[in-house]
Amino acid sequence: MFDIFHQVSVYLEEFLNAISGNFWLTFWFIFAVAIGEAVFILGLFVPSTPVLLLAGGIIAEGRLPFWEVYLAAVAGAIIGDALSYTIGHFLKDTIRDIWPFRHHRAMIARGEAFFARHGGKAVFIGRFIPGVKAVIPGVAGIMGMNYAFFTLINVTSAFAWAAAHILPGMLLTAWLKSIGLSLELVIVVGTLILAGLFVLLHSYQRILLFVAPALGGLGRAIQARWGNSDIAH
Repeated sequence: MFDIFHQVSVYLEEFLNAISGNFWLTFWFIFAVAIGEAVFILGLFVPSTPVLLLAGGIIAEGRLPFWEVYLAAVAGAIIGDALSYTIGHFLKDTIRDIWPFRHHRAMIARGEAFFARHGGKAVFIGRFIPGVKAVIPGVAGIMGMNYAFFTLINVTSAFAWAAAHILPGMLLTAWLKSIGLSLELVIVVGTLILAGLFVLLHSYQRILLFVAPALGGLGRAIQARWGNSDIAH
């Protein structure tokens, strides 16, 4: 698995280094990646996380401007989610019979279950979970979520999502450079840290219930609070 991370990081680093001297080319590339990763189903195949982590690394080295790259990612994420919502809103249940969506019916069904469980906050949470982020906005459209409410969550989560990917790249690059390691390790370390944080954000109740027996009175309070909820099953 680390060999794959290594190869991906090398190719992406070479590409981003090649275009970093052209501000507008870099700006539109980041913008396109942020849109692509949010497009219903198709976003599963867009490597936004390593791209933005490396972009953060290049920003830390002073070869790209922060605000322009950050706002390009934010704008792309907002537009991508809006496109996904629109696709889901207009196609509704017929989407399951249309290529390429018909090949991902199980994923759409899981997205619907996730949305039904978490409601509107699923749009915010889902943006940070691999395998979910490319489904939830479209599911919100399918299930008739109010567009104004969706837009509010879409915009606020886009700012948080872009920061959660670019800032770790900047911080990790500065740290790795200080100990003599290469920029490409930003992908490996950053991806593992982000994955851990996103799992913790999504599954903290299950984690607390798992360790509750060892927490004494606090554990009993946790079990009383969440032990019979849907999250426990």
